[in-house]
Amino acid sequence: MKKNFLKNWSLIFSSVVTLTAGVYAYGCADGWWGYDYSSSFAPEYFVDNSYKPLFYSPYERFYNNDYLSNYTSKHNEDIVQDWKNYLGNTVPSATLKAYLITDSLNMDIQRFHENSKNKLSSSLNTSDKKVKKFLDFLYYAKMIEDYSTQTYDYWNYENRVIENASQSIVDEVEKFYKKVDKGDEFFANRMWFQVLKAKFYSDNRASVISFFEETKAKQPQNLLYSRALSYVAGAYHAQKDFIKANLYYAEIFNREPKLRHETLYNFRPMDKKELNTALASTKDKDIQAAIWAMSGYYQDEAACMKEIYALNPKSPHIDYLLTRWVNIQESAINVFMDKSLKSTAEYQKEIKGKIDQKTLTWINDVASKPEKLNNPALWNMAAGYLNIFQGEHQKAKSLFDKALKTAGNDKNIKNEARLFNLINEVSQIKTIDDKAQSTLITDLNWLFYEVPQQHTYDSPFRYNYASSWIKQYISAVYRGNKNPLMAELVNSDRSYYLVKDNVAAMEQFFLRKNKTAWEEMFVGLYDYNLSDINESNAIYLFYQDKVDAAIAEMEKTTTAKGTYYDNTEYTILYKDLILPGNPFNGKIKDCNDCDHMAKQTVTYTKISFLKKVKEMQDKIKAGDDVYNNALLVGNAFYNASYFGNARTYYYNKIIGEYGNGISAYNQPYLMSMKQVRKYYEMALKAAQTNEQKAKMSYLLAKVERNEFYNKEYFSRDYYYGYGEIMIKKWQGFKDLQTKYADTKYYQDVINECGYFRKYLGI
Repeated sequence: MKKNFLKNWSLIFSSVVTLTAGVYAYGCADGWWGYDYSSSFAPEYFVDNSYKPLFYSPYERFYNNDYLSNYTSKHNEDIVQDWKNYLGNTVPSATLKAYLITDSLNMDIQRFHENSKNKLSSSLNTSDKKVKKFLDFLYYAKMIEDYSTQTYDYWNYENRVIENASQSIVDEVEKFYKKVDKGDEFFANRMWFQVLKAKFYSDNRASVISFFEETKAKQPQNLLYSRALSYVAGAYHAQKDFIKANLYYAEIFNREPKLRHETLYNFRPMDKKELNTALASTKDKDIQAAIWAMSGYYQDEAACMKEIYALNPKSPHIDYLLTRWVNIQESAINVFMDKSLKSTAEYQKEIKGKIDQKTLTWINDVASKPEKLNNPALWNMAAGYLNIFQGEHQKAKSLFDKALKTAGNDKNIKNEARLFNLINEVSQIKTIDDKAQSTLITDLNWLFYEVPQQHTYDSPFRYNYASSWIKQYISAVYRGNKNPLMAELVNSDRSYYLVKDNVAAMEQFFLRKNKTAWEEMFVGLYDYNLSDINESNAIYLFYQDKVDAAIAEMEKTTTAKGTYYDNTEYTILYKDLILPGNPFNGKIKDCNDCDHMAKQTVTYTKISFLKKVKEMQDKIKAGDDVYNNALLVGNAFYNASYFGNARTYYYNKIIGEYGNGISAYNQPYLMSMKQVRKYYEMALKAAQTNEQKAKMSYLLAKVERNEFYNKEYFSRDYYYGYGEIMIKKWQGFKDLQTKYADTKYYQDVINECGYFRKYLGI
């Protein structure tokens, strides 16, 4: 055995404590996306359910948040069935459950113990010897249960005292057990377990050990025996003899699948010295393998796998460690949900060195000797999957073929192999020609359309990351092939629509009738329809003050259908969506909610808003009431911006700005004051009275303020409040104070604008 397989083994225990406290909280957070957010390898398909809580879980202590919440009731079904087998039909199933699992018939048990002639509320035949034994068992079991199932309120810090069974109770149970007819093996075994249980929950927990050693030879090797081993291990653990405790936990882990979860939970990680001592304390290779398997849960799965392989290559324990190792490896390479895949060459370079090469070489070698393994399909699938990311595509395909041969008719492994083969094929693409399309289209349709219909959110099949990655990869191939339209169609980058030629090209593509099956496949997956495209173009054109073109684009939008989260369908006509406030108002105080709540004598839709702006612009060009029309157009641009009451104008699936932050590429449009300033300055130039000039000076101060915010705060990736710097000596404030202090509007601004009052120092 190698002595130096872990450099940091002594740090394991302290790190596990941290993991328990911190990662669990993150795992419960709303930001957690599930295991297929960065994984395609499903351990459920290769290892039995007894190992499931121990699968790799990056954000939780145990897989699927399985925190042993049912430990007091976990064995109820087994208990009921065992007694059913013993009693036969003498006790109805419902009555049997009521006695064993609930407290509803506890008075019956007490009355019978006091006098076997007392009449019971149930119809039990107490003259039957087995029924009598059943009631005797219940009396002692319920007595001990009072101590073994104690709980406390986690928030009650004043009352966390756990009461132990008194020695008199322990003596009473043990005395009864000694009188039991040992010829009735089932009943004797049940009472033997109750003695162990009573001792464990007493003040003299150590007495479990001697009692077990004295009596174990005569007990059947059943589930109760393994549970009894847990009490022995717990007794050693209480004495801080962790090596002996771990030896018993390893024996339980190896022999009883139903107890693997809680056994590993109680297993204490060991440093190298303790580990070597534990391994030297037993000659049983299966128990040694279990020690390595449990240790591997905490750290260095690869080293522990190798140790188990040297002991027994067919040990099933090695298989669950392999799934953990694979899931950990892929978490380092499957990162393209949170970052973009810019080019295929960059991707291949980035992932190749991320996998543990030494261990992968060893796994390839182990997979080449399937006759030695318990689950050769797993090893071939694991090796094949990771070889994809090394560029070993032929080797990967060969390994998947071998896995399918050994997996028989296992549908799950067939689906897994199909997914991995698809990832393998996509990874080799250099150009999307007819050959590539013919190779991929059937499996892509399966992945994109069939799989989501066949698998629910809690299905073990992990396909979401693969689906997203494949789209990104094919899109990157198209970009490399200078085909931006197909790159966008396959994996959308909303900034694509900022380029005029791109908009026209995509519109023509959508209107084209003779699309290929390959193109139709991605059209069906595309997030946007033609109306989304036309509407987004209309919105961008408006912010460029190309209102005629914006109207033409908005008029192209048609009725579209959609589905809400509850699967109810809706229809929507984009251009007729109503703006919630009057977009032509320009008030002293920005209060969008106030504007939305105010009664609207005239309401504007997206299209009528644009047409009204166009009408006013025509009047400006004609020299008709330039001041008022320029003011109103300036207000329109202000309110349709991020700062105004009609920001719903830019709500569009492609633009995608529905919150309180604006993406960097959209800021020059949605947060720009360029057009607002243009028309406000036009109105100021046309103003004829001081009241009008005062108003325009103040509105231009708001423009200055927003331009400052954009530059100093909103253009940054992060900002933490504005601070006092947010109030500046805007030129509009200066003009208002020095030139128009005698106007009514000046007094209105003082009354309504705290910023202006602070500027004035009042």
